[in-house]
Amino acid sequence: MKMIFQYVLQMSFYGSVAILAVLLLRKCFQKFPKKVTTLFWLVPGLRLLCPLNSNTVFSLVHLVTLPLKSDEQVNQVTNTVIPRITTVPGGHGVTYATDHSIERASSTAVDLGTVAAWIWLAGVVLILAYLLVQTVKMLQILQSAKKVPRNRYFESDRIETSFVLGIVNPRIYMQSGLSTKEASYVLLHERTHIHYRDHITRIVGVLTICLHWFNPLVWIAFSRMCSDIEMRCDETVIERMGTGSTLDYCKTMVSHAVERDTSRRGLSVAFSGDNCSGREIKMRIKNLMNYKRVSRITAALVIIFALTLTIGLSTKAKNAEREGHAVSVPGNTLTEMTPEENLENYGKENFEIPDDVVYSDEGRPYSETYDFRSTPVLKKMSDIVVEDGYEILDPDTEYLDQDGNVRTGRELYCFNAWKEEGEQTMLLNFYMVSMDYALDSFNTYEERGDLMIGRDSCDTSEGVWYTTRIYDTKTGVMVDASGTYDFDWEALGLFE
Repeated sequence: MKMIFQYVLQMSFYGSVAILAVLLLRKCFQKFPKKVTTLFWLVPGLRLLCPLNSNTVFSLVHLVTLPLKSDEQVNQVTNTVIPRITTVPGGHGVTYATDHSIERASSTAVDLGTVAAWIWLAGVVLILAYLLVQTVKMLQILQSAKKVPRNRYFESDRIETSFVLGIVNPRIYMQSGLSTKEASYVLLHERTHIHYRDHITRIVGVLTICLHWFNPLVWIAFSRMCSDIEMRCDETVIERMGTGSTLDYCKTMVSHAVERDTSRRGLSVAFSGDNCSGREIKMRIKNLMNYKRVSRITAALVIIFALTLTIGLSTKAKNAEREGHAVSVPGNTLTEMTPEENLENYGKENFEIPDDVVYSDEGRPYSETYDFRSTPVLKKMSDIVVEDGYEILDPDTEYLDQDGNVRTGRELYCFNAWKEEGEQTMLLNFYMVSMDYALDSFNTYEERGDLMIGRDSCDTSEGVWYTTRIYDTKTGVMVDASGTYDFDWEALGLFE
């Protein structure tokens, strides 16, 4: 659930950027026909509903000078399950690259990401349930509507305004008591909605609100889009009936501007719309009075410009400085190196790099096919700990690639082991690093032959917590041990 919510947050973030761009463009081109400006909303809809996004140098993230890990910052809202750096209880400066194994050692921690995800899901369910109830009530009201055969619409004295209802075969419902001229205006308006598939657009908009109910910009965008849709239909009606009918058409709008339940707006296409105390009607009338056609070339250029600008600003940031930025390697010592240099930092053997290697946003190498047992020294140590009763933890880990996408893979040249006996627990992290890295990762250590050894302990509410770090200068293997007792690596014979 957290992963799904993470995707939603990413889409909501970049969708918000697109919405802000459209609101600005909408203001700049407010005198243009709404046939043109309504198309601006395509990009926010795409960003809010599609998790796929590309990286460009035009991203708004560059303009606001966010740090390189902009996508990671968006994800941190949910405290996602990707590997993150933490300090194990009792570490006193000794830090470890944590994953689900650390979470097992600290099972009492509150997972705020999961809580946020379930709150989001509850909101989605509540809104959908509310809309379902409103739709059922509407259908019950419309059961008494009578069909007008010649004009192919339904008439009811139980509704206050006209609208379109349905998806595949939408129906037009109109209130009773309209004059012949008024009915012609209203009917043409609603048929124009059907022509533009506005009844489907609104339903998609409502579902988008359900998905991003926590984002106020999405609610604002939906309201503005609905206004643009109404004004586009107004313009089309006047084009078909002639500018001489503008005054009568506006009078019809004013006479049928009533207060309506906003919950219906996503399920129907209203002729008068939500009048917002008359503001929307005034806006539509003003738009008709100022309406002027533009050439197809001008319209096409404006649309291309607006869509290109909105798409570019709402893309992910392309980190031109990706190579050489600070990356985190096992042990949480930050060093300035490229991913290739980071890879070379992983020990002294000449490793064979899998063809499917992917670097995380922190520069760590991952692969879907890698098996740590293919590295002899790691296989040897895994066999030793398994024989002693340790469980090798699942190597598949969720991480963010350098494009900010959530992926699953196995980090190269490392593995984790876990042992639990009654109330006694021990977590072991094995990985391969260079001598320079090892020297930087110890606060203090003692030398014993080819080994560098650091130990620490502290009192916690659950007892004493022990941490041990050992580096073998001969093989390049580093072991981090943390648990409820002092790790006896000599008894295991790990470095014999």
